[in-house]
Amino acid sequence: MPFEFIVALRYLRAKRKQAAVSVITGISVVGVAAGVGALIVALAMNTGFTADLQTKLLGAQPHITLLTQNGEGILNYRDIIARVEQVEGVVAAAPALHQYVLLSNGFKNAPVLMKGIVPEFEARRSTVLESLVEGRMEDFGEHSLLMGEELANSIGSFLGDVVQAQSIETVVTPAGRVPRRHEFDLGGIFRTGLYEYDAQYVLAPLWKVQRLSGYDPDTSDQVSSIEIQIADPNLSEVLGQRIIDEAAPALAFTDWKTQNRGVFQALQLERLAMWLAIGLIVLVASLNIVGTLVMMVVEKTRDIAVLMSMGATRRNIRRVFIAQGVIIGTIGTASGVFLGNLIAIVCDRYQLIRLAEEVWSIDHVPFDPSWTDSAVVAAAAILVSYLATLYPSRSASSLEPVESLRYE
Repeated sequence: MPFEFIVALRYLRAKRKQAAVSVITGISVVGVAAGVGALIVALAMNTGFTADLQTKLLGAQPHITLLTQNGEGILNYRDIIARVEQVEGVVAAAPALHQYVLLSNGFKNAPVLMKGIVPEFEARRSTVLESLVEGRMEDFGEHSLLMGEELANSIGSFLGDVVQAQSIETVVTPAGRVPRRHEFDLGGIFRTGLYEYDAQYVLAPLWKVQRLSGYDPDTSDQVSSIEIQIADPNLSEVLGQRIIDEAAPALAFTDWKTQNRGVFQALQLERLAMWLAIGLIVLVASLNIVGTLVMMVVEKTRDIAVLMSMGATRRNIRRVFIAQGVIIGTIGTASGVFLGNLIAIVCDRYQLIRLAEEVWSIDHVPFDPSWTDSAVVAAAAILVSYLATLYPSRSASSLEPVESLRYE
């Protein structure tokens, strides 16, 4: 063990004449631990939010969506899907037709977005059909409808109920123009974990939604979009352009990153703000380390002089006080890393922090502690602790042993 390190440990363990030095040393350790722990918890919360939201979004939303450039419907979707699924990296594609409707069960009404699907296509692309909490996909018939759990609870609908959908499109009758209406049997209730999706979306057979939209399903296979699932969601922008180039040159595309860019940018900005705000705690703690070492230099002036008279160089003295500061920072950092990760794991496992789903889309704060984040935070904290030792250690090494011993 290096000589400087042994002396630094001895100084930290020894009883001091000035009790204030010991108190400030303890405050420095606690300050570093609090800052490191708080930053790790905050980063774990941000990472958890991002990962949980991304997982749920990718389960409910398509990775890539093909649209017409003029905003009209897509014709011959089966031929397009066949070509799209030949593109390398594409897992599955499914048609979709969206229509805003007023849903009623005879007691309550709710405006919803109805999505027309072809079950055999949708089952290969989306995980929504796997998230049924009531009902079975085997019972999904030509007149069935799937509804989000939050929507079912809000209007008081149960499995097997008959609900009516009224479209904004109209049809001409002897009594004049009236909204298009169709009845559905509630064949299933799903829960994706995204409040907005579970509270506002319903799934119905494509041909039914085509009629509500004013199309004739017997003569038209028109849909509003083609939704695509790919093997690597992070390549959605690149693969989307490849699909346009190779399989659907007349169409345009958007991807899940573009649709949710605002949300993820906000989370990234929040992560930066956490680094800046909570990092100040570590900075304040490092100032305590400066104060501790300065007071220790004053207290150990005679000891420094004795060491130098016995052959210790100024470099040795400087390293003694640098080692002291780094030891204080390391103890605080290690304590903070342990406590921060422990708090994050406990909070995530027992879902201790609950949220309002209608505001945050999820019912609790997810935590996802990352050892990479912990390593970066620990390295930064120890570096700050080291930088805090430079001035006091330089002051200690600049003492003149003769002058220091003259008045002892």
